[in-house]
Amino acid sequence: MFFGEKYIPKKGFLFSPFQDRGVFYSMKILLISSGYRGIYPYFEQAIEEAFMFFDHTITKINPVYTQETIEKIKDFTPDLIITLVGYKVDKQLIDYFKKSGSILSIWLTEDPFYIDSSIEVVKDYDYIFTIDLGAFEFYKKKFPERNFFHLPLGTDPILYQPSSTPIKFLYDLCLVGYPYPERIELVNHILNHTQYSLILGGPRWRKYIANSNNVERLTIVNKWVVPEVVRNIFISSKIILNPHRTYNFDKNINTLGIESKSINNRTFDIAACGGFQLIPKKPDLGMHFNVSNEIVFYTNNDNCIELINHFMNNEKARNQYSKNAKERVLNSHTFFHRIQFILEKIL
Repeated sequence: MFFGEKYIPKKGFLFSPFQDRGVFYSMKILLISSGYRGIYPYFEQAIEEAFMFFDHTITKINPVYTQETIEKIKDFTPDLIITLVGYKVDKQLIDYFKKSGSILSIWLTEDPFYIDSSIEVVKDYDYIFTIDLGAFEFYKKKFPERNFFHLPLGTDPILYQPSSTPIKFLYDLCLVGYPYPERIELVNHILNHTQYSLILGGPRWRKYIANSNNVERLTIVNKWVVPEVVRNIFISSKIILNPHRTYNFDKNINTLGIESKSINNRTFDIAACGGFQLIPKKPDLGMHFNVSNEIVFYTNNDNCIELINHFMNNEKARNQYSKNAKERVLNSHTFFHRIQFILEKIL
């Protein structure tokens, strides 16, 4: 598959939940933009394509209440409304949808890190999907009568896919993402105890990693990295590090201290690229991957270095894990699968 080539899911793994005895029910889906930049336009594009794959009609609006927006909604007459995050959706817009009797659904993609804000918006929606298992368990206890579902983000295999030709590795290790404390600690531990080359991608890394002794083996892309470049970093690295953000990071808005129990969406992106990754052990890891032959987890920073040393020169083992993980993701963890899940639950 060439980079940018359109990805078509295997029909054997997907079906439309709106097909009944040969009769197809096409829905009108209204996607309310999250209002956030960065990765969110990419998420929303993948969601639009997934709905269209199932032959539903979809249109997108900004999360603001204006006369123009209302006219667009009236002309479209949606059957289902869906949004991500929900923090920026105008309350007047929500009230309008409630009066119209539309089905409102939300995908909480910042849980549990901003769960204080999520708690304030969930009461407005009929169906609530959260990316985190810990958040899901909390919601089910707090709102037992509501329609909550655990649904991690998927990957977009149009953006994240292996190289179509053999590639020479440029780096031993890579880590893409914001420099949260646990990531900074891991990177410094690796730099101090190994001689491997490492590329870091994400804003503010230079502020925290500035050891001149490592300049020859350290590359830093000191900005938010677009998915196309992320993909190139992944396929150019022997081992991809995927340490996760902690639930108690001081800039989170999680005063209840809800523990994060889920893998991040980058886990699926890395696998879709055919990359070999090392990931911290998370409670739901085994729900999404076979930990015996699809993915390798570490328990602490010293264990991570042990695994790096073990797999760095064992290309055969890395390739086998990567192959298995990629197959798992393409068969189970794309945005097509996630939208299918949403449609089934709402139906």
